[in-house]
Order: sequence, then C-alpha cells, then structure tokens
Amino acid sequence: MKNIKKNISKILGLIGLLAMIFVSVPVQAQVDSNKADFDYNVIISDEEAQDFNAMTLAQIQEFLRSKNSYLQNYFFTGYNPGPGELITMDENLRLAYTRARSAAEIIYNASIEAKINPKFIITTLQKEQGVIEKADFDQRALDYAAGYYCFDGQACNPQWQGFGKQVRAAALQFRDYIDNIHTRPFQPGVPSNIDGKIVTPANRITAAMYVYTPHLHGNLLFATIWERYGFGVAGQIIKGLLPHGAVVQAKTGDDTKSIYLINNGQKMLFVNNNALVSRYNPKDVQKISPEEIAKFPDGPEIKYPNYSILENPIGQRYLIDGLVKRLISNKEVFRQLGFSADEVVVVKQNDLDAIADGQVLTADTKYPLGKLLRSTKTNGVYYVKDNVKSPIIDPMIITLNFPTLKITNISETILETYNNDLPVMLKDGTLVKIKTEANVYVIANGQRRWISDAETFNNLGYSWANIKTISERILNLHDAGENLKI
Repeated sequence: MKNIKKNISKILGLIGLLAMIFVSVPVQAQVDSNKADFDYNVIISDEEAQDFNAMTLAQIQEFLRSKNSYLQNYFFTGYNPGPGELITMDENLRLAYTRARSAAEIIYNASIEAKINPKFIITTLQKEQGVIEKADFDQRALDYAAGYYCFDGQACNPQWQGFGKQVRAAALQFRDYIDNIHTRPFQPGVPSNIDGKIVTPANRITAAMYVYTPHLHGNLLFATIWERYGFGVAGQIIKGLLPHGAVVQAKTGDDTKSIYLINNGQKMLFVNNNALVSRYNPKDVQKISPEEIAKFPDGPEIKYPNYSILENPIGQRYLIDGLVKRLISNKEVFRQLGFSADEVVVVKQNDLDAIADGQVLTADTKYPLGKLLRSTKTNGVYYVKDNVKSPIIDPMIITLNFPTLKITNISETILETYNNDLPVMLKDGTLVKIKTEANVYVIANGQRRWISDAETFNNLGYSWANIKTISERILNLHDAGENLKI
C-alpha cells in the first residue's frame, strides 16, 4: 500500500513577476487540490470494484499483449493456489500448490478468489509499479508489483516478495477492507483530512482505497489510469491538460528520469539523451506531477537522434527528420546530403516500422534539412525546406526557432524557383507574451493557448525565465486555441 506523498509547489521570489504577468490573477502559494475537477469522494463505484467476472483469462492475457507488457510472457513460480484450492500454512501442502502460473492467470485467480474486478487489480499494478506498461524485465517492480506491505520511508516487507504473492494478497486485502470497512481508519460517510483536503468517501471501495493509499495523488493516479484504460462505466473523465509539443518529466514518484514528448494526445518516451538533445533543449523540459503524465497513453518511442541515417537489413537508407523517417531514394541523394558511410546505423526492420513515414528524398529535393536564405534583391529572409520557402516576418522568429542556422544570401531568381508557403510560425512549446498585455501564451500545434493563471503555469512545469516578449504581429500569426486552466 504504497503512499504517494503530495507534492506542494511553492512559488518563491516571484510575487513581483507574477503581478506583472498575471495582473488579474492572485498568486497561489501551493497547489490547491480543492480546485481540481476530480471528485475525491468517489473514485469508482462499489459495483465496478466487485465485478469479478469483468474479464476472462483470455481477455486479461490479450490486454497485457495490447500494452506490450513484459507480463504477457511472464510466469511466476511459487505458492499461488487457484480459486477453490486449499489455503494452508502447512509446508507440505504449500509445496503442492507451488507451481508456475502466467501473470494473466495469477490476476484472474486473484479476482475470482477475492471477488475483486480484474480491471481493479490491473489498474492497481500499473499505479503502484507500472508493470502493466513495462516492456522490459524489472525484478523489483515484479517483486512488489501491487505495493503490498510497502510503506513510505520503509523497505518493502520481503515476506510478501513475489508477483504471485503481491497480486493475491492485495486482492484479498481489498476484499477484507470492503467487508470490514467500518473498522478501518477511513469509512463511508465519515469526513477525513487527507493532504489538507476534507474527503468524505461515498462508498466502501473509495474508503478502502484511502486505507490502502492514504493520499490524494495516489488515488487520482488510479482514477487516471482506470479511465485511460477504458475501464470506467460512468466514471469521471480525466482530460490531460498538457498541450501538444510539451516535453515533460515527472518531478516526483518512482520514475523521475524518463522524459516524454506530448504529441497528438500521446506521450512519446525519449529512449536516450541523444534522441532528446538533438531535438530539444534539456533546459526546456517541464517537470510536472506523474499523475498529469499518466493521463496520456503511450505512443511510439523516440529512439534515434534527429538527422540520423538508418539502414534496414536490405540496404535501404532513411533520414530521421523529426518524428518521421524519409527514404533516401539512391546513393547519389545520400551523397548530396553530405553524410558518410560511417554515420549509417544498421537497424532491425521492426525499429524502422515503428517510425512514421515522411516524404521520399530524391535528387530534386532541395534543402531537406532546412536552410535560411536571404534575397539579395529585397533582403527578405525565408526558411526553405523541400523546395518550399516560407517568409520570416520578424527577426525574433529566427532567434527563437533557428538559433544555430546561418543566413545565406541568394539571388531572387533562384528563390522564385521554390514554392511559396505561409509565413514561419513559432515552434511548439514556445512561451510568449506581448509588451502591452499581461497574458502569457504557449504555442501548441501552431495555435496560441492562453495560460489562464499562475497556478496552471506552475503546475504545468513552465519556467518564468523562458517567457519571450514578441511583437503583436508574430502573435497574430497563430490562431487562438483553447485556454489552459487547472
């Protein structure tokens, strides 16, 4: 019953800055959980929690497969009796029930024995150790998968070590909590102060969940995963607030090292540091709560640095361009790109299949890596990529979007051979304001999204130092999108 401590975000030394930027918004000294849309009094219903026939063994196995979980092929060998089998402490009889069972079977057996929804068990396993979505072996996560007898600030009790023990014990513990909830510290209809918020559990399972995890964040995380997995019947819909293009990292919890890109409603893991720094400045990574990150389903991983050259087993070569791969049509085009054979990385076809396809690179493709060109006739500057030129209406766009690119002078006659496109807009994730207004915006999917107050700004992990003052002309390049507000 792993306790997830509430992280209190303090705003220090920013009173003057906040007054300047958000003149109409009071400064919050900490995250106020009372303002969250989530109803902490009812996490799920008693009926949902006890629907032990909600999934068959085959459906559990298929769910693990759909999440690419290590558990889909995992077998636990140990004392794990099935439903109806004798539960005993006699060592000889215990040996009779020591066998290898699949993770799916262990979850299924625990749900039948404890009469607890297997979806509840699955969600708990993801909430506690993330094992449902782990693709790789992690012994400690498996050993204490349900967080059973793991308390804050203490080592987990080795008596309950092992996937089979953890799943069965947690399921039976919740059965006991539900049946005997009126003897527990949290009870239905009885107000309790949890992390500074008065919570009155509306049913047995909500009270039981606070006994198991006596913190707000842990139970919000459960509800987030429950809804993301599509398990809710009429539950609360929890919408991820992070905008498209955000690069984020959990500031608390068990995984504070992973960094993700929020892209089209999914989170994409940067597998290594080179994949990150070739695309983004690490200083721009937003550190936020793990609960907010968990609201987004996993998308494809970002494994290779930008502008890598990858070769498949049959010799085809691709340029990695952002989040897509672009087939290099022949050796001459490869030479024109300026790469050498030493830079080619041979990869499995499966690795390439996981990356979306972009436009094929041919001998007619001009500036596939992008280039800044200035007309010798008009002095106008353009960003040219793939035979398409986009005007740059303000030097500040060059500073923000292309700080490392040099401008090359070119004749107007050559420029006219390229196709015209709309002016260059600011890249996603850029924080901006104009001099005459207090509003702060983040650029996302080409839109400007107003960050409505200081609380939202801080909870999304933005840095006040990263706000750039731009002209109204630049701002107006971007249509107004939905406001961001906690």
